[in-house]
Amino acid sequence: MSDSELKGNNEFRKKMVTYYSARAMEKENDYSGDTLWEETGRVEYIMENGSELTIAYMDKYEYPRMTCYLAMKNVVYIFDNNEEADLFLWGLDSLVFPEADMKLDRCFPVLRQRVSLEGGKEVLVFVRKPYFYPAEVFAPFEPEHLAWVISRMENMCCALEYSGVSHGDISTFSVYVNPVTHEGMLFGDWRKVGVKRSNLDLKLVRETAKKIMGGTGQPVQLTEFLRSMPRRDAYEDFEYWDTVIERGFGGHKFIKM
Repeated sequence: MSDSELKGNNEFRKKMVTYYSARAMEKENDYSGDTLWEETGRVEYIMENGSELTIAYMDKYEYPRMTCYLAMKNVVYIFDNNEEADLFLWGLDSLVFPEADMKLDRCFPVLRQRVSLEGGKEVLVFVRKPYFYPAEVFAPFEPEHLAWVISRMENMCCALEYSGVSHGDISTFSVYVNPVTHEGMLFGDWRKVGVKRSNLDLKLVRETAKKIMGGTGQPVQLTEFLRSMPRRDAYEDFEYWDTVIERGFGGHKFIKM
């Protein structure tokens, strides 16, 4: 192949990669099939510039000095003041990811916009991808579906471990899951992030799983895992969980909900 032919082939390959990446992104951002979301409330705020900010939401979650709204295309946090919003972003900025597994960053919130309101309140708007909802929305989970939810939470804990931090707010409503792709995202209160000094997050994984578990006849290995104390760190805990998948569920399988 001549240099000109090689260059042309490389250019074609780049165009194809760009095309398929765009198609995948278009599908990922397609909310037309996400019919589960429905408006249950609406709230209005006045922005610093005098314009109105209207949030239509499906659910809301109250925290100290912060309210979280589950909107159609966003997860919106309203903070009592600028300092609280800064603390939240500091928690997110504490994350670092290994080059060998950059997909881990898909497990965490992506900031879309920051807005200042009259009276000193601050708004952080994060992306809510189609089909992502708090795990409690789909509860109770049959054991085979609970398994992939636990796997996603263990992935999150490994990313937190790599970053040397603890999240401190893993729960049935802070862990968002996509039942179509079996992906997960960790929202909740990122102001609680701090240097890791215990296995609190791994304990919260077990408590969260117990709360959303349903069905009968779950593998004994799953029951033992949920009753167990976390291993030394998230990596060892993930290895333990992987043996549960292999021995209790017959290996990794994608089972549609």
